[in-house]
Amino acid sequence: MNEWEIKEHPDFFRDLENLDNKHLEIFFSKKKKIKENPLRQKHLRGGNNCYREPITNNVRLIYFVEGKTIWFLTIGKHDDAYTEYIGRLHTLKNKFFIPLHS
Repeated sequence: MNEWEIKEHPDFFRDLENLDNKHLEIFFSKKKKIKENPLRQKHLRGGNNCYREPITNNVRLIYFVEGKTIWFLTIGKHDDAYTEYIGRLHTLKNKFFIPLHS
């Protein structure tokens, strides 16, 4: 069985603070599914190995997969999440020296 490690972008916790209890509950449920198979959802354009997980119709979790690590980039309202994730993806490259494939 594949063993995935989940890490969070430093700003991800701020996103979680903005969610209500209903959204948090759904997030923690989806987190388990993502850890089992992070590649099961739709791949996003603009960032290699980036995926989105719908939390509700208007809330998205966006994450990045590198090797055996799943990086949670952002979670929030649909448009905000998509706007925010590219910047956070590049922050990972610069701050944590993760080799991002273009």
